[in-house]
Amino acid sequence: MTTRARTPRFPLALAALLALLALLPACAEKTVAPLPGPVVLAPAVLPPPAPAAPQNWLRPSLLYATSRNVIDPGTRTRSARYGGLRSRETSYGEIKMSLAGTGAGAADRMDVQVGLESTSRVTRTGFLTELERAAARTPGREVLLFVHGFDNSFEDAAKTATRITHGVGFQGAALLYSWPSAGSAASYLQDRNNAYWAVHYLKQLLSDVLADQWIGRVSVVVHSMGNEVFIRAYSDLADECARAGNGDLRKIRNIVLAAPDVDREIFLDQHALKLMSQGARIILYASRSDMALSASSLVQGGDYERLGKNVVCIPGLAVTDVSDVRTDLLGHSWIGDSRSVLTDLRCVLSEGCNRYAGKLLQEYVCPTSSRYFLPAPDSSDRATNGKSFWRLQVNDAASGPSLGGYKLNLPW
Repeated sequence: MTTRARTPRFPLALAALLALLALLPACAEKTVAPLPGPVVLAPAVLPPPAPAAPQNWLRPSLLYATSRNVIDPGTRTRSARYGGLRSRETSYGEIKMSLAGTGAGAADRMDVQVGLESTSRVTRTGFLTELERAAARTPGREVLLFVHGFDNSFEDAAKTATRITHGVGFQGAALLYSWPSAGSAASYLQDRNNAYWAVHYLKQLLSDVLADQWIGRVSVVVHSMGNEVFIRAYSDLADECARAGNGDLRKIRNIVLAAPDVDREIFLDQHALKLMSQGARIILYASRSDMALSASSLVQGGDYERLGKNVVCIPGLAVTDVSDVRTDLLGHSWIGDSRSVLTDLRCVLSEGCNRYAGKLLQEYVCPTSSRYFLPAPDSSDRATNGKSFWRLQVNDAASGPSLGGYKLNLPW
């Protein structure tokens, strides 16, 4: 009987294993085709949200996000209330306000009384839905975000936001971000710590708003110490956008830095170019008459000039001198009170409006000692080339119930 020779299995198995290992690097770079399965249809494109009802200027409303502690969550019949301490959970909601007054007072002051009627809470999803609907009232799906300053309670911040929204006749989504200010003049250092702490939460809010497909054009108005929160949050996002190639931050078209209580050198050395990097128009309102910022400089040690105090010319920024605006004793809280400022601000926030075409602003050439040089591209625009600044001309005469051509919708 003849015995057949048998091929050893070990060499064949070894050869097969080596061949498989040789193929692994190439396979690792390829995407494995999925197994056949049910066909998944692409989700239907949702229709745009329906616009909210137009603002009622007798009882205007604004949306809010806050990182303040919740004192009372509120009910259907009782308003939510917020304190001056920190909360690690952002609260969202809507504020109903009341307005009364003629709109035009003496000495450039807006004669409008603002009251808070009710504050309700909503979920984050509900907040974004209402923001979309309010923004849809305008063709550009616009949002106006206000960030308040030092010594502001939640109610104080809501009143200032309403004064600005009403004063410029903004019809889109009015949004307040309220960080945990103690609302006390004696709590300056506490407020400054909380301003630094709130940067993370404002970044979250900005990211949510800017990523929303139904939000178009965003303008930001920031007052006093609130600039510490916003500038740092925006700078961080600008860094992240540069790394990820994310263009959402370019939805912010206007940035208004009003009386910024931030260290001027820190801003110029670490943040200015980042604010300019996304193409937003940046307006800096500064004043030689701001006694609050003078006091802030003393608290910091005396040698650290605040960005909103005095006037320096900075390439890339439209620097506006509001030293003649005095609606309060300290020359600091004019952002929602001055008719001249609100007239100019209305043009700043309007697409295509040339704020230099009228008589409200007068050009002054910066002395060399007041020019700050940045490695920013040269600009042929006189408003932002770093060689001139513009002084706001204050109209002290009351001129009836109108503001910059915008008729105040009040019955008085």
